[in-house]
Amino acid sequence: MKNFSNTYIFLYISILVIAVVSLLTFLTLGLKPRQEVNERADWAMQILRAAGYKQVAVNEAARIFDQQATALPTTDGSEAYSIRCADGSQGRVVRVDGKGLWGAIWGYVVVAEDGSTIKGVSFAHKSETPGLGANITDERFTSQFVGKQLRDMAGNFTSVRVLKKGKSPEVAEANRVDAISGATLTSQGVDEMLLKMNLEDK
Repeated sequence: MKNFSNTYIFLYISILVIAVVSLLTFLTLGLKPRQEVNERADWAMQILRAAGYKQVAVNEAARIFDQQATALPTTDGSEAYSIRCADGSQGRVVRVDGKGLWGAIWGYVVVAEDGSTIKGVSFAHKSETPGLGANITDERFTSQFVGKQLRDMAGNFTSVRVLKKGKSPEVAEANRVDAISGATLTSQGVDEMLLKMNLEDK
């Protein structure tokens, strides 16, 4: 059995580590443009879904978004867009951010020109529980928001509350949707981030 010196072993390991790091760096840099394209496509899909575009291919999402939406200036630097919705009407996209049970949740709300009626929403999450909190992305949940009102009869902002059935009966039907069963904290997270919406400067 051949014995190797400590110097040989050190040099061998060093060369091996450098080779692996170089390969990983090369792969990371090579894949970065594709990753950025995929991230932008996913982002565009979220907004388009909220605006009523249901049959959009992922590879077409960014192009369609660029055709239908324009960025709006905001005083706080947050995301907001004007968008032509799938039904031909004009809407305003507002991003909302919050916290679920296990991590970040966020979404996009499309508001009609009256500044109150919700035309659609889409939500996403980082690590909510599949079958429970993760259902904030499900159309069965998001479709409840269509036609709901962000303002009360007097024109005051009230948001759309995410509440358990039978809870807070004083909240009008036009200003509430049903929470997700078994996902109390995630539902509360959605409720809280919608309450933080600021429509005045958007």
